Amino acid sequence: MTDSLLTDRQKFILMRRKEGLTQNEIAQLLDTTRSNVTLIEKSAKSNIAQAKQALEFIYSLEATLVCTLSEGTDLKNEIFIVFKAAASLNIKIQFKAGALLNFVTTSVPEKLNGDLIIEDINVYLNNTGVIYVY
Repeated sequence: MTDSLLTDRQKFILMRRKEGLTQNEIAQLLDTTRSNVTLIEKSAKSNIAQAKQALEFIYSLEATLVCTLSEGTDLKNEIFIVFKAAASLNIKIQFKAGALLNFVTTSVPEKLNGDLIIEDINVYLNNTGVIYVY
């Protein structure tokens, strides 16, 4: 039984990929095939996606409000939807607009292309403000 979501090998591969190494280069380091590295990387990404889905469910249980920032819109404009929705429920968001933009950008960079939202983003709020972005 493992005490981690990812195996050491999965972590190693993801770290090397983040450093810019190709799958072939990683395969050479591990003395394995590129196709094996591909399978391990795919499995790691699947594990991470499942963990994100579990977290989203947990945070949705705790949320007072969920705001969806819509695909195809500009993040800088959409971010004010969160403030408006929170104000309607007397929820004070813990961030100013710029800090919330940074929080969203760093939380889900894969859902953005610059300021363009390329996949719906959910912002979960409770009575103390933003608790999760997915």
